[in-house]
Amino acid sequence: MSTTAKGAQVHIRCSQCGTFNVNSENCENCGALLSVVKQRELVRQEQFKEVRKREAEKGPSKIELQIKKMQNHRFWLVRAVFEVVYIGWVIAMAVGGFIAWVIAAIVA
Repeated sequence: MSTTAKGAQVHIRCSQCGTFNVNSENCENCGALLSVVKQRELVRQEQFKEVRKREAEKGPSKIELQIKKMQNHRFWLVRAVFEVVYIGWVIAMAVGGFIAWVIAAIVA
């Protein structure tokens, strides 16, 4: 643990076993982590890993599956219409992003 002043000792009571510890990150008796900030950080990291794991197991969404179907459709006309719509969407998003950038630049 960091000290507040040079040479000062920090006394922390372990929440697991009740032992008082001096200038230590882990309990000398049971080994538990004493820093509440680090405990919260570890919990957040575990929650983040669980969310990522669930997302990986879930697989692609219905929209992603539909886009793949349209890109690989057996009829060339359907593929061509999809490509035109997709390119139009990309251009519209690019123009919209540029307009938002110009507005932000003017306001700033």
